[in-house]
Amino acid sequence: MSFGVRVERGVAVPMRDGTVLRADVWHPAEGGPWPTLLQRLPYDKSSSFMAQHIVGLEPLQAVEAGFAVVVQDTRGRYSSGGGFNPYLDETEDGLDTIAWVRSQPFSDGQVGMYGASYIGATQLLAARAAPEGLIAIAPQLTAAEYHDVWSYSGGALQLGFLLLWIAESLAPVDLLRRPAGPERDRAQATLLEILRDPHAAYTRLPLDRDELAELAPYYREWLSHPDRDVFWQLIDPSGAHGRMNVAGLHIGGWHDIFLPGTLRNYAGLRSQAPSEWARQNQHLIVGPWAHGNLGDYQGDLWYGYGGASAALDLTATHLEFFRAAAEGRPAELPPVKIFVMGANAWREEMEWPLSRAKDTAFYLRSGGGANSAAGDGRLDRAAPSPDEPADHYLADPADPVPTAGGATFLPGVLFGRNSGQKEQSAVERRQDVLVYTSAPLESDLEVTGEVVIELHAASSAEDCDWTARLVDVHPDGTAYGVVDGILRARYRHGTDRQVPLTPGDPELFRFPLGSTSQVFKAGHRIRLQVASSNFPRFDRNPQRWTPPATAREEDLRPARQTVFHDGLRASRLILPVIES
Repeated sequence: MSFGVRVERGVAVPMRDGTVLRADVWHPAEGGPWPTLLQRLPYDKSSSFMAQHIVGLEPLQAVEAGFAVVVQDTRGRYSSGGGFNPYLDETEDGLDTIAWVRSQPFSDGQVGMYGASYIGATQLLAARAAPEGLIAIAPQLTAAEYHDVWSYSGGALQLGFLLLWIAESLAPVDLLRRPAGPERDRAQATLLEILRDPHAAYTRLPLDRDELAELAPYYREWLSHPDRDVFWQLIDPSGAHGRMNVAGLHIGGWHDIFLPGTLRNYAGLRSQAPSEWARQNQHLIVGPWAHGNLGDYQGDLWYGYGGASAALDLTATHLEFFRAAAEGRPAELPPVKIFVMGANAWREEMEWPLSRAKDTAFYLRSGGGANSAAGDGRLDRAAPSPDEPADHYLADPADPVPTAGGATFLPGVLFGRNSGQKEQSAVERRQDVLVYTSAPLESDLEVTGEVVIELHAASSAEDCDWTARLVDVHPDGTAYGVVDGILRARYRHGTDRQVPLTPGDPELFRFPLGSTSQVFKAGHRIRLQVASSNFPRFDRNPQRWTPPATAREEDLRPARQTVFHDGLRASRLILPVIES
Protein backbone atom coordinates (compact mmCIF):
# COMPACT_ATOMS: atom_id res chain seq x y z
CA MET A 1 0.00 0.00 0.00
CA SER A 2 1.53 3.31 -1.07
CA PHE A 3 1.44 6.25 1.30
CA GLY A 4 2.41 9.87 0.66
CA VAL A 5 3.71 12.31 3.26
CA ARG A 6 4.05 16.05 2.90
CA VAL A 7 6.70 17.79 5.01
CA GLU A 8 7.00 21.57 5.27
CA ARG A 9 10.15 22.85 6.95
CA GLY A 10 10.60 26.10 8.86
CA VAL A 11 6.98 27.26 8.62
CA ALA A 12 6.45 30.70 10.19
CA VAL A 13 4.14 30.79 13.24
CA PRO A 14 3.53 34.40 14.38
CA MET A 15 3.08 35.16 18.07
CA ARG A 16 0.90 37.94 19.50
CA ASP A 17 3.92 40.24 20.02
CA GLY A 18 5.08 39.83 16.41
CA THR A 19 7.84 37.31 17.17
CA VAL A 20 7.99 34.52 14.60
CA LEU A 21 8.56 30.94 15.75
CA ARG A 22 9.44 28.24 13.26
CA ALA A 23 7.91 24.78 12.93
CA ASP A 24 8.15 21.68 10.77
CA VAL A 25 4.79 20.31 9.66
CA TRP A 26 4.13 16.67 8.69
CA HIS A 27 0.82 15.44 7.28
CA PRO A 28 -0.58 13.00 4.72
CA ALA A 29 -0.12 14.17 1.14
CA GLU A 30 -3.80 13.73 0.37
CA GLY A 31 -7.07 14.11 2.22
CA GLY A 32 -7.61 15.75 5.55
CA PRO A 33 -8.12 17.63 7.71
CA TRP A 34 -6.61 15.60 10.58
CA PRO A 35 -6.21 15.81 14.35
CA THR A 36 -2.83 17.38 15.01
CA LEU A 37 -0.04 16.45 17.39
CA LEU A 38 2.12 19.34 18.59
CA GLN A 39 5.57 19.24 20.12
CA ARG A 40 7.16 22.49 21.31
CA LEU A 41 10.80 21.97 22.23
CA PRO A 42 13.91 24.06 23.01
CA TYR A 43 16.27 21.30 21.80
CA ASP A 44 16.19 21.67 17.98
CA LYS A 45 13.22 20.47 15.95
CA SER A 46 15.57 19.29 13.19
CA SER A 47 17.29 16.78 15.50
CA SER A 48 15.73 13.36 15.03
CA PHE A 49 17.33 12.26 18.31
CA MET A 50 15.77 15.05 20.37
CA ALA A 51 12.47 15.48 18.50
CA GLN A 52 11.71 11.80 17.85
CA HIS A 53 13.82 9.22 19.67
CA ILE A 54 13.87 10.76 23.15
CA VAL A 55 10.12 11.50 23.22
CA GLY A 56 9.08 8.06 21.97
CA LEU A 57 6.84 9.18 19.09
CA GLU A 58 7.87 8.74 15.46
CA PRO A 59 6.17 11.38 13.24
CA LEU A 60 6.02 9.22 10.10
CA GLN A 61 4.06 6.56 11.97
CA ALA A 62 1.77 9.25 13.35
CA VAL A 63 1.10 10.59 9.86
CA GLU A 64 0.45 7.10 8.56
CA ALA A 65 -2.04 6.64 11.42
CA GLY A 66 -3.98 9.72 10.28
CA PHE A 67 -2.48 12.60 12.22
CA ALA A 68 -0.76 15.81 11.26
CA VAL A 69 2.36 16.57 13.31
CA VAL A 70 3.82 19.99 14.14
CA VAL A 71 7.27 20.23 15.74
CA GLN A 72 8.22 23.76 16.79
CA ASP A 73 11.34 25.43 18.16
CA THR A 74 10.33 27.44 21.23
CA ARG A 75 11.01 31.16 21.53
CA GLY A 76 14.67 32.11 21.30
CA ARG A 77 15.83 28.60 20.37
CA TYR A 78 17.41 27.44 17.13
CA SER A 79 15.30 28.66 14.16
CA SER A 80 12.74 30.64 16.21
CA GLY A 81 12.93 34.35 16.92
CA GLY A 82 12.88 36.18 20.24
CA GLY A 83 14.83 35.63 23.44
CA PHE A 84 14.76 32.50 25.59
CA ASN A 85 13.73 32.82 29.24
CA PRO A 86 12.76 29.42 30.64
CA TYR A 87 9.06 28.90 31.44
CA LEU A 88 7.99 32.55 31.23
CA ASP A 89 6.73 32.66 27.62
CA GLU A 90 5.43 29.12 27.26
CA THR A 91 1.81 29.79 28.23
CA GLU A 92 1.14 32.60 25.74
CA ASP A 93 3.32 31.06 23.03
CA GLY A 94 1.56 27.75 23.53
CA LEU A 95 -1.85 29.39 23.22
CA ASP A 96 -0.84 31.25 20.07
CA THR A 97 0.64 28.12 18.51
CA ILE A 98 -2.44 26.00 19.26
CA ALA A 99 -4.66 28.72 17.76
CA TRP A 100 -2.43 28.84 14.67
CA VAL A 101 -2.54 25.04 14.27
CA ARG A 102 -6.34 25.04 14.48
CA SER A 103 -6.53 27.69 11.74
CA GLN A 104 -4.51 25.64 9.26
CA PRO A 105 -6.19 23.65 6.47
CA PHE A 106 -4.44 20.44 7.57
CA SER A 107 -5.99 20.58 11.08
CA ASP A 108 -9.48 19.43 12.06
CA GLY A 109 -9.27 21.68 15.14
CA GLN A 110 -8.32 18.94 17.62
CA VAL A 111 -4.82 19.28 19.10
CA GLY A 112 -2.78 16.93 21.26
CA MET A 113 0.60 17.82 22.75
CA TYR A 114 3.46 15.44 23.57
CA GLY A 115 7.10 15.32 24.60
CA ALA A 116 9.55 14.82 27.45
CA SER A 117 11.27 16.94 30.11
CA TYR A 118 11.02 20.68 29.28
CA ILE A 119 8.72 19.70 26.41
CA GLY A 120 6.36 18.44 29.11
CA ALA A 121 6.56 21.88 30.68
CA THR A 122 5.47 23.50 27.42
CA GLN A 123 2.40 21.24 27.47
CA LEU A 124 1.40 21.90 31.07
CA LEU A 125 2.03 25.64 30.87
CA ALA A 126 -0.24 25.84 27.82
CA ALA A 127 -2.88 23.52 29.26
CA ARG A 128 -3.22 25.62 32.42
CA ALA A 129 -4.86 28.35 30.28
CA ALA A 130 -7.43 25.84 28.93
CA PRO A 131 -6.97 26.68 25.23
CA GLU A 132 -9.82 25.81 22.91
CA GLY A 133 -9.10 22.70 20.88
CA LEU A 134 -6.50 21.16 23.20
CA ILE A 135 -7.94 17.72 23.90
CA ALA A 136 -4.99 15.68 25.20
CA ILE A 137 -1.46 15.96 26.58
CA ALA A 138 1.28 13.36 27.02
CA PRO A 139 3.87 14.85 29.42
CA GLN A 140 6.82 12.49 29.83
CA LEU A 141 9.60 12.58 32.45
CA THR A 142 8.57 16.04 33.59
CA ALA A 143 7.71 18.00 36.72
CA ALA A 144 4.44 19.40 38.02
CA GLU A 145 6.03 22.77 38.90
CA TYR A 146 9.43 24.43 38.62
CA HIS A 147 10.49 25.12 42.19
CA ASP A 148 9.91 21.80 43.92
CA VAL A 149 11.79 18.87 42.32
CA TRP A 150 12.87 20.80 39.19
CA SER A 151 15.04 23.47 40.84
CA TYR A 152 14.98 22.50 44.51
CA SER A 153 14.17 19.32 46.42
CA GLY A 154 13.31 19.46 50.08
CA GLY A 155 14.74 23.00 49.96
CA ALA A 156 18.15 21.89 48.60
CA LEU A 157 19.27 23.10 45.18
CA GLN A 158 19.18 20.50 42.38
CA LEU A 159 22.76 21.47 41.54
CA GLY A 160 23.67 18.39 39.52
CA PHE A 161 20.70 18.83 37.23
CA LEU A 162 20.61 22.60 36.82
CA LEU A 163 24.28 23.18 36.04
CA LEU A 164 24.49 20.30 33.57
CA TRP A 165 21.18 21.25 31.91
CA ILE A 166 22.56 24.73 31.32
CA ALA A 167 25.95 23.52 30.07
CA GLU A 168 24.75 20.65 27.87
CA SER A 169 21.42 21.86 26.55
CA LEU A 170 20.71 25.57 27.05
CA ALA A 171 23.86 27.67 26.91
CA PRO A 172 25.59 26.42 23.73
CA VAL A 173 22.90 27.57 21.30
CA ASP A 174 22.25 30.73 23.33
CA LEU A 175 25.89 31.75 22.88
CA LEU A 176 25.64 31.32 19.11
CA ARG A 177 22.86 33.92 19.04
CA ARG A 178 24.82 36.54 20.96
CA PRO A 179 26.80 39.25 19.20
CA ALA A 180 30.55 38.72 19.06
CA GLY A 181 32.54 40.49 21.72
CA PRO A 182 34.22 40.18 25.12
CA GLU A 183 31.02 39.19 26.94
CA ARG A 184 30.40 36.24 24.62
CA ASP A 185 34.06 35.24 24.82
CA ARG A 186 33.92 35.16 28.63
CA ALA A 187 30.69 33.16 28.59
CA GLN A 188 32.19 30.74 26.07
CA ALA A 189 35.22 30.24 28.31
CA THR A 190 32.95 29.54 31.29
CA LEU A 191 30.97 27.00 29.29
CA LEU A 192 34.10 25.17 28.12
CA GLU A 193 35.40 25.08 31.69
CA ILE A 194 32.19 23.40 32.89
CA LEU A 195 32.15 20.88 30.06
CA ARG A 196 35.83 20.07 30.53
CA ASP A 197 35.42 19.21 34.23
CA PRO A 198 31.81 19.26 35.50
CA HIS A 199 32.75 18.06 38.99
CA ALA A 200 35.14 20.97 39.48
CA ALA A 201 32.34 23.31 38.41
CA TYR A 202 30.00 21.74 40.97
CA THR A 203 32.61 22.12 43.72
CA ARG A 204 33.57 25.73 43.08
CA LEU A 205 32.04 28.29 45.44
CA PRO A 206 30.07 30.45 45.60
CA LEU A 207 27.40 28.94 43.40
CA ASP A 208 26.07 32.41 42.62
CA ARG A 209 29.00 33.98 40.77
CA ASP A 210 29.22 36.51 37.99
CA GLU A 211 30.62 34.25 35.28
CA LEU A 212 27.69 31.83 35.63
CA ALA A 213 25.22 34.71 35.60
CA GLU A 214 26.86 35.98 32.43
CA LEU A 215 26.54 32.52 30.87
CA ALA A 216 22.91 31.99 31.94
CA PRO A 217 21.22 35.02 33.56
CA TYR A 218 18.18 32.94 34.54
CA TYR A 219 20.40 30.74 36.74
CA ARG A 220 21.07 33.66 39.08
CA GLU A 221 17.34 34.36 39.19
CA TRP A 222 16.62 30.79 40.25
CA LEU A 223 19.27 31.04 42.98
CA SER A 224 17.80 34.31 44.23
CA HIS A 225 14.46 32.59 44.89
CA PRO A 226 15.27 29.62 47.15
CA ASP A 227 11.84 29.87 48.79
CA ARG A 228 8.72 28.84 46.91
CA ASP A 229 7.62 32.47 46.54
CA VAL A 230 5.53 34.42 44.02
CA PHE A 231 8.21 34.05 41.35
CA TRP A 232 7.61 30.28 41.27
CA GLN A 233 3.89 30.41 41.99
CA LEU A 234 3.24 32.47 38.85
CA ILE A 235 4.69 29.70 36.65
CA ASP A 236 3.17 26.77 38.55
CA PRO A 237 0.83 24.72 36.32
CA SER A 238 -0.04 22.24 39.08
CA GLY A 239 -2.40 24.76 40.65
CA ALA A 240 -4.44 24.72 37.43
CA HIS A 241 -5.21 20.98 37.22
CA GLY A 242 -8.85 21.91 37.83
CA ARG A 243 -8.90 23.90 34.55
CA MET A 244 -7.19 21.31 32.35
CA ASN A 245 -10.01 19.62 30.47
CA VAL A 246 -7.66 17.21 28.70
CA ALA A 247 -6.97 13.50 28.55
CA GLY A 248 -3.51 12.72 29.94
CA LEU A 249 -0.82 10.13 29.26
CA HIS A 250 1.76 10.54 32.04
CA ILE A 251 5.05 8.68 31.50
CA GLY A 252 7.72 8.52 34.20
CA GLY A 253 10.65 6.50 35.52
CA TRP A 254 11.41 5.24 39.01
CA HIS A 255 14.89 6.81 38.74
CA ASP A 256 13.79 9.98 36.94
CA ILE A 257 14.59 13.24 38.70
CA PHE A 258 11.04 14.49 37.97
CA LEU A 259 9.08 11.38 39.01
CA PRO A 260 7.22 13.19 41.85
CA GLY A 261 5.87 15.60 39.23
CA THR A 262 4.69 12.80 36.94
CA LEU A 263 2.80 11.17 39.80
CA ARG A 264 1.40 14.50 40.96
CA ASN A 265 0.19 15.43 37.48
CA TYR A 266 -1.58 12.09 37.10
CA ALA A 267 -3.23 12.28 40.52
CA GLY A 268 -4.14 15.96 40.11
CA LEU A 269 -5.86 15.54 36.76
CA ARG A 270 -7.45 12.26 37.83
CA SER A 271 -9.15 14.03 40.74
CA GLN A 272 -9.46 17.68 39.66
CA ALA A 273 -9.95 17.89 35.87
CA PRO A 274 -13.18 19.83 35.17
CA SER A 275 -15.09 17.05 33.37
CA GLU A 276 -15.79 13.41 34.10
CA TRP A 277 -14.45 12.57 30.63
CA ALA A 278 -11.06 14.14 31.40
CA ARG A 279 -10.86 12.63 34.88
CA GLN A 280 -11.54 9.13 33.54
CA ASN A 281 -9.07 9.48 30.65
CA GLN A 282 -5.85 9.77 32.61
CA HIS A 283 -3.18 7.08 32.19
CA LEU A 284 0.09 6.52 34.04
CA ILE A 285 3.13 4.51 32.90
CA VAL A 286 6.22 4.23 35.13
CA GLY A 287 9.21 2.21 33.94
CA PRO A 288 12.58 1.47 35.58
CA TRP A 289 14.08 4.47 33.84
CA ALA A 290 16.20 7.52 34.60
CA HIS A 291 16.00 10.92 32.91
CA GLY A 292 16.96 10.74 29.25
CA ASN A 293 17.54 6.99 29.43
CA LEU A 294 14.57 4.70 28.80
CA GLY A 295 16.72 1.62 28.37
CA ASP A 296 16.77 -1.70 30.22
CA TYR A 297 20.11 -1.00 31.96
CA GLN A 298 20.09 1.59 34.74
CA GLY A 299 23.03 2.23 37.03
CA ASP A 300 24.59 -1.12 37.92
CA LEU A 301 21.54 -3.30 37.27
CA TRP A 302 19.89 -4.82 34.22
CA TYR A 303 16.10 -5.11 34.31
CA GLY A 304 15.77 -7.64 31.51
CA TYR A 305 14.65 -7.12 27.95
CA GLY A 306 11.20 -5.99 29.08
CA GLY A 307 12.69 -3.05 30.96
CA ALA A 308 13.31 -0.95 27.85
CA SER A 309 10.69 1.46 26.60
CA ALA A 310 10.90 -0.28 23.22
CA ALA A 311 9.20 -3.29 24.82
CA LEU A 312 6.12 -1.09 25.30
CA ASP A 313 6.21 0.49 21.82
CA LEU A 314 5.70 4.03 23.07
CA THR A 315 4.80 5.26 19.58
CA ALA A 316 1.90 2.81 19.41
CA THR A 317 0.89 3.74 22.95
CA HIS A 318 0.86 7.44 22.11
CA LEU A 319 -1.12 6.89 18.91
CA GLU A 320 -3.81 4.80 20.61
CA PHE A 321 -4.10 7.43 23.34
CA PHE A 322 -4.40 10.37 20.92
CA ARG A 323 -6.70 8.48 18.53
CA ALA A 324 -9.06 7.68 21.40
CA ALA A 325 -9.08 11.32 22.53
CA ALA A 326 -9.86 12.51 18.99
CA GLU A 327 -12.67 9.98 18.68
CA GLY A 328 -14.09 10.75 22.12
CA ARG A 329 -13.71 7.20 23.41
CA PRO A 330 -11.69 5.59 26.22
CA ALA A 331 -8.22 4.53 25.16
CA GLU A 332 -7.51 0.82 25.14
CA LEU A 333 -4.82 1.34 27.75
CA PRO A 334 -4.76 0.43 31.44
CA PRO A 335 -5.24 3.31 33.89
CA VAL A 336 -1.84 2.50 35.43
CA LYS A 337 1.06 0.38 34.23
CA ILE A 338 4.16 0.04 36.41
CA PHE A 339 7.41 -1.89 36.18
CA VAL A 340 8.07 -3.78 39.42
CA MET A 341 11.82 -3.88 39.99
CA GLY A 342 13.23 -6.98 41.59
CA ALA A 343 10.47 -9.00 39.97
CA ASN A 344 11.47 -7.23 36.72
CA ALA A 345 7.98 -7.38 35.26
CA TRP A 346 5.27 -4.97 34.11
CA ARG A 347 1.96 -4.92 35.99
CA GLU A 348 -1.33 -3.21 35.30
CA GLU A 349 -3.19 -1.41 38.07
CA MET A 350 -6.46 0.50 38.39
CA GLU A 351 -5.13 3.35 40.56
CA TRP A 352 -2.16 5.24 41.95
CA PRO A 353 -1.26 5.24 44.76
CA LEU A 354 -2.31 1.66 45.46
CA SER A 355 -4.93 1.56 48.20
CA ARG A 356 -3.90 -1.98 49.13
CA ALA A 357 -0.39 -0.81 50.09
CA LYS A 358 -0.05 -0.83 53.87
CA ASP A 359 2.26 1.67 55.53
CA THR A 360 4.65 -0.50 57.52
CA ALA A 361 7.14 0.94 60.01
CA PHE A 362 10.70 -0.30 60.30
CA TYR A 363 12.31 1.24 63.36
CA LEU A 364 15.93 2.37 63.62
CA ARG A 365 17.55 0.33 66.38
CA SER A 366 20.95 0.10 68.04
CA GLY A 367 23.28 -2.42 66.46
CA GLY A 368 26.41 -2.91 68.48
CA GLY A 369 28.26 -4.37 65.50
CA ALA A 370 31.87 -3.93 64.47
CA ASN A 371 31.08 -0.77 62.50
CA SER A 372 29.15 0.95 65.28
CA ALA A 373 31.10 4.19 64.81
CA ALA A 374 29.44 4.51 61.43
CA GLY A 375 26.01 3.53 62.71
CA ASP A 376 26.01 -0.27 62.39
CA GLY A 377 22.38 -0.37 63.44
CA ARG A 378 19.35 -2.50 62.83
CA LEU A 379 16.03 -2.02 61.07
CA ASP A 380 13.32 -3.81 62.99
CA ARG A 381 9.53 -3.92 63.02
CA ALA A 382 9.71 -3.90 66.81
CA ALA A 383 9.81 -0.46 68.44
CA PRO A 384 12.98 0.47 70.35
CA SER A 385 13.41 0.19 74.12
CA PRO A 386 13.26 3.39 76.21
CA ASP A 387 17.01 3.60 76.79
CA GLU A 388 18.56 2.85 73.41
CA PRO A 389 21.57 5.15 72.85
CA ALA A 390 21.64 7.69 70.04
CA ASP A 391 24.00 7.56 67.07
CA HIS A 392 26.39 10.41 66.21
CA TYR A 393 28.51 11.51 63.29
CA LEU A 394 30.38 14.57 62.12
CA ALA A 395 29.03 16.16 58.93
CA ASP A 396 31.60 18.24 57.08
CA PRO A 397 30.43 20.11 53.94
CA ALA A 398 34.07 20.39 52.87
CA ASP A 399 34.04 16.58 52.54
CA PRO A 400 30.47 15.76 51.49
CA VAL A 401 29.01 12.31 50.96
CA PRO A 402 29.29 11.68 47.19
CA THR A 403 26.24 11.01 45.06
CA ALA A 404 25.93 7.29 44.32
CA GLY A 405 23.07 6.74 41.91
CA GLY A 406 19.46 7.65 42.41
CA ALA A 407 17.31 10.10 40.48
CA THR A 408 20.28 12.06 39.21
CA PHE A 409 21.18 14.09 36.12
CA LEU A 410 24.96 13.83 36.05
CA PRO A 411 27.43 13.33 33.18
CA GLY A 412 26.59 10.19 31.25
CA VAL A 413 22.87 10.89 31.61
CA LEU A 414 21.87 9.31 28.28
CA PHE A 415 23.48 6.02 29.34
CA GLY A 416 22.31 6.11 32.96
CA ARG A 417 25.95 5.90 33.99
CA ASN A 418 25.52 7.69 37.32
CA SER A 419 21.81 7.26 37.96
CA GLY A 420 19.58 4.41 39.06
CA GLN A 421 20.55 1.57 41.36
CA LYS A 422 24.26 1.91 42.11
CA GLU A 423 26.31 -0.23 44.50
CA GLN A 424 26.71 1.50 47.86
CA SER A 425 29.77 -0.08 49.53
CA ALA A 426 32.03 2.96 49.19
CA VAL A 427 29.38 5.28 50.64
CA GLU A 428 28.57 2.94 53.51
CA ARG A 429 32.20 2.73 54.62
CA ARG A 430 32.22 6.45 55.40
CA GLN A 431 32.13 7.54 59.04
CA ASP A 432 29.51 10.22 58.27
CA VAL A 433 26.91 7.72 56.98
CA LEU A 434 24.72 5.82 59.44
CA VAL A 435 23.60 2.38 58.31
CA TYR A 436 20.61 0.41 59.62
CA THR A 437 19.96 -3.08 58.25
CA SER A 438 17.16 -5.62 58.70
CA ALA A 439 17.54 -9.34 59.21
CA PRO A 440 17.39 -11.43 56.03
CA LEU A 441 13.84 -11.60 54.71
CA GLU A 442 12.07 -14.94 55.05
CA SER A 443 9.89 -14.23 52.00
CA ASP A 444 9.64 -11.70 49.19
CA LEU A 445 8.51 -8.23 50.29
CA GLU A 446 7.12 -5.75 47.77
CA VAL A 447 7.37 -2.01 48.39
CA THR A 448 5.21 0.02 45.99
CA GLY A 449 4.38 3.65 46.72
CA GLU A 450 5.96 6.59 48.51
CA VAL A 451 8.72 5.85 51.02
CA VAL A 452 8.89 8.19 54.02
CA ILE A 453 11.30 8.66 56.92
CA GLU A 454 10.52 10.08 60.36
CA LEU A 455 13.82 11.06 61.92
CA HIS A 456 14.21 12.29 65.48
CA ALA A 457 17.49 14.15 65.32
CA ALA A 458 19.51 17.14 66.48
CA SER A 459 22.37 19.17 65.04
CA SER A 460 25.00 21.42 66.55
CA ALA A 461 24.39 23.79 63.62
CA GLU A 462 21.77 26.43 62.84
CA ASP A 463 21.01 24.64 59.60
CA CYS A 464 21.89 21.28 58.05
CA ASP A 465 20.64 18.73 55.58
CA TRP A 466 19.23 15.31 56.39
CA THR A 467 19.48 12.71 53.65
CA ALA A 468 18.27 9.11 53.60
CA ARG A 469 18.41 6.22 51.15
CA LEU A 470 16.52 2.92 50.97
CA VAL A 471 18.89 0.11 49.96
CA ASP A 472 18.43 -3.49 48.76
CA VAL A 473 21.17 -5.71 50.23
CA HIS A 474 21.76 -8.90 48.26
CA PRO A 475 22.78 -12.19 49.92
CA ASP A 476 26.38 -11.71 48.76
CA GLY A 477 26.55 -8.39 50.61
CA THR A 478 26.34 -6.10 47.61
CA ALA A 479 23.98 -3.21 48.30
CA TYR A 480 22.04 -1.21 45.68
CA GLY A 481 20.25 2.07 46.31
CA VAL A 482 16.54 2.04 45.55
CA VAL A 483 15.26 5.54 46.32
CA ASP A 484 16.55 8.52 48.31
CA GLY A 485 15.57 11.99 49.48
CA ILE A 486 16.71 15.12 51.27
CA LEU A 487 15.39 17.77 53.64
CA ARG A 488 17.13 21.09 54.23
CA ALA A 489 16.36 21.67 57.90
CA ARG A 490 15.58 25.38 57.53
CA TYR A 491 12.62 24.31 55.34
CA ARG A 492 11.25 21.68 57.73
CA HIS A 493 8.04 23.72 58.10
CA GLY A 494 7.56 24.19 54.34
CA THR A 495 9.51 25.54 51.39
CA ASP A 496 7.84 28.95 51.57
CA ARG A 497 9.67 29.98 54.77
CA GLN A 498 12.98 29.48 56.53
CA VAL A 499 13.35 28.74 60.24
CA PRO A 500 16.77 28.22 61.89
CA LEU A 501 17.49 25.27 64.12
CA THR A 502 18.21 25.67 67.80
CA PRO A 503 21.59 23.92 68.05
CA GLY A 504 21.39 20.75 70.09
CA ASP A 505 17.59 20.64 70.34
CA PRO A 506 15.99 17.39 69.13
CA GLU A 507 13.26 17.72 66.51
CA LEU A 508 11.21 15.40 64.32
CA PHE A 509 12.15 15.65 60.65
CA ARG A 510 9.67 13.91 58.33
CA PHE A 511 10.32 13.82 54.60
CA PRO A 512 9.73 11.57 51.57
CA LEU A 513 12.49 9.57 49.93
CA GLY A 514 10.39 9.27 46.80
CA SER A 515 8.21 6.61 45.21
CA THR A 516 9.26 3.21 43.97
CA SER A 517 8.11 -0.30 43.14
CA GLN A 518 10.69 -2.79 44.36
CA VAL A 519 10.52 -6.43 45.41
CA PHE A 520 13.05 -7.26 48.11
CA LYS A 521 13.61 -10.96 47.49
CA ALA A 522 13.73 -13.65 50.18
CA GLY A 523 17.23 -13.75 51.67
CA HIS A 524 17.81 -10.04 50.90
CA ARG A 525 17.95 -7.41 53.61
CA ILE A 526 16.44 -3.93 53.76
CA ARG A 527 18.85 -1.14 54.63
CA LEU A 528 18.53 2.56 55.42
CA GLN A 529 21.36 5.07 55.10
CA VAL A 530 21.21 8.38 56.99
CA ALA A 531 23.64 11.22 56.27
CA SER A 532 23.78 15.00 55.79
CA SER A 533 24.86 15.45 52.16
CA ASN A 534 24.45 13.98 48.68
CA PHE A 535 26.83 15.90 46.45
CA PRO A 536 26.83 16.99 43.65
CA ARG A 537 23.24 15.94 43.11
CA PHE A 538 22.34 18.57 45.73
CA ASP A 539 24.32 21.63 46.72
CA ARG A 540 26.26 21.63 49.97
CA ASN A 541 24.77 23.17 53.07
CA PRO A 542 27.34 25.45 54.78
CA GLN A 543 25.70 24.45 58.11
CA ARG A 544 25.43 28.00 59.30
CA TRP A 545 22.72 30.65 58.91
CA THR A 546 23.83 32.03 55.58
CA PRO A 547 22.35 31.69 52.08
CA PRO A 548 23.84 28.50 50.59
CA ALA A 549 24.01 30.08 47.12
CA THR A 550 26.43 32.78 48.27
CA ALA A 551 28.44 30.66 50.74
CA ARG A 552 32.20 30.48 50.19
CA GLU A 553 34.72 27.88 51.30
CA GLU A 554 35.44 29.79 54.50
CA ASP A 555 31.72 29.67 55.37
CA LEU A 556 31.58 25.87 55.52
CA ARG A 557 31.27 24.53 59.08
CA PRO A 558 31.35 20.94 60.40
CA ALA A 559 28.38 19.94 62.55
CA ARG A 560 27.84 17.17 65.07
CA GLN A 561 24.73 15.24 64.10
CA THR A 562 22.69 13.06 66.45
CA VAL A 563 20.03 10.54 65.47
CA PHE A 564 17.76 9.31 68.26
CA HIS A 565 15.93 5.99 68.33
CA ASP A 566 14.77 5.48 71.90
CA GLY A 567 11.27 4.77 73.18
CA LEU A 568 10.24 8.44 73.31
CA ARG A 569 12.02 9.46 70.10
CA ALA A 570 11.53 6.49 67.81
CA SER A 571 12.95 7.18 64.35
CA ARG A 572 11.41 5.00 61.67
CA LEU A 573 11.32 4.18 57.99
CA ILE A 574 7.79 3.84 56.61
CA LEU A 575 7.41 1.49 53.64
CA PRO A 576 4.23 0.99 51.56
CA VAL A 577 4.13 -2.80 51.63
CA ILE A 578 2.01 -4.90 49.27
CA GLU A 579 0.96 -8.04 51.09
CA SER A 580 1.23 -11.28 49.14
